[in-house]
Amino acid sequence: MLRYWEHFDPSLESMMLDARAQLLNVEESAEILSHLPDISGKDVLELGAGIGRFTGKLAAQARHVTAVDFIPAYIESNRRRNGHLDNVTFLQCDVMKLDRPAESFDVVFSNWLYMYLSDEECMQLLQKEVCWLRDGGLLFLRESCFKPSGDVKRATNPTFYRRLSDYYNMIKRVSNAAGDTTECFVVENVANVKAYIKHKQNPCQVCFLAKKMRSNAVKDFNSFQEFLDKRQYSSNGVRLYEWIFGDTFISTGGLSTTEWGVKKAGVKDGDRILDVGCGVGGHDFYMAEKYDVRIMAVDLSVNMMSIALEHFAKRPHLADKIQFKMSDVTQAEFPEASFDLIYSRDALLHIADKETLFALFHKWLAPGGRIFFTDYCRGDKNQKDYSEEFQQYVAQRQYNLLTVSEYGQLLKKAGFVNVQAEDISGDTVKTLRKELERLENSKDDFLKEFTADDFAYLKQGWEAKIKRGADGDQAWCACYAEKSKN
Repeated sequence: MLRYWEHFDPSLESMMLDARAQLLNVEESAEILSHLPDISGKDVLELGAGIGRFTGKLAAQARHVTAVDFIPAYIESNRRRNGHLDNVTFLQCDVMKLDRPAESFDVVFSNWLYMYLSDEECMQLLQKEVCWLRDGGLLFLRESCFKPSGDVKRATNPTFYRRLSDYYNMIKRVSNAAGDTTECFVVENVANVKAYIKHKQNPCQVCFLAKKMRSNAVKDFNSFQEFLDKRQYSSNGVRLYEWIFGDTFISTGGLSTTEWGVKKAGVKDGDRILDVGCGVGGHDFYMAEKYDVRIMAVDLSVNMMSIALEHFAKRPHLADKIQFKMSDVTQAEFPEASFDLIYSRDALLHIADKETLFALFHKWLAPGGRIFFTDYCRGDKNQKDYSEEFQQYVAQRQYNLLTVSEYGQLLKKAGFVNVQAEDISGDTVKTLRKELERLENSKDDFLKEFTADDFAYLKQGWEAKIKRGADGDQAWCACYAEKSKN
């Protein structure tokens, strides 16, 4: 790797491997740093600091920055640029040989580093970083996923263009025994870089922010996220859903119900849209193709987000209209009145505290803004009248289901007006029957891509949903509401 980088001059164009580096740098660097919380008074370790395009900006806030790079010319360039700062230490060292005292930093920051390391090296470095960080310390990395970031021609290219989920899973695997607890990372945020979407039509520049925590503090968060990614929304599970719903879709009806839902939501040119539980992006791609909109698409599942970015990479003409972000929407922070529409398809069933969620939605919507969502519901009957099978299904999936009328009441309580809570169970069951029929009629084609067990899983699942709907245990709703213009 040293021989590779020694061929590049210590210039901005070399650091970004792009002829348009001067244009990109100002907008991109500000955006990258915006993903960090306030680092005032913090000790920062900057790995792969290069010529220091982030060093000075980090030092402007931090108590101290230790800037590390293994190329002598780059360290000297950084020193010339930022050596006047008395809170920066410059260190020439290969990160794989670097050793720092335990719990000596609050932030470990890197930009385009891990993509030059093997999987084994990534894990070795991550294991060291969890030790170097203090409790609650932050790990930030930005990497190129799937494809290169720049346009500079290279004789060789030692870069590993991984999937988003590869980085996520490596971060999650970090574990360090510390007394009677285990130190690990919780991934708090994953987002693609808007500047590269805007200027390069490249949605595959991805930032990761993780926090060092003790195992007893992360059990609940990890167990739910891992439940989503390892069970219902495993990579294979998502692909199965796409097969039956259609490419890029994971909700009942696929494209046909998306067309219907977008019409019900009143999507129009100029809308700023928040898609909650965006899945693998089908609704967002449809809206962005049809309208001049700007979409923030969020989902908690890393498998969903990784596959969404794969689909997004095939649609560069939509790059400036959509941003994907892996985030827990209940913990998200958006400015007041920042959206004209909040849209969601069959995702709110995963959220227990819907009253607080709707209060957030109301806050985030501009005056006159709309909310539209579909969701799984309970049938309108007494608790004792639900079948044992239905109750086991809800518990196994960890769903939090309301009745259709309860959704309407909650929307009104949150301050929404023109509330419409519609029971769409009849139409949904019809759609499910059509999907089941297509599955059965296309069994031979299905088995060319998947297993007999996969076929049985889908067939049994669809038959069970149809039965639950027919028995009145399960229902489906479509809800629309508005925020008052006053």
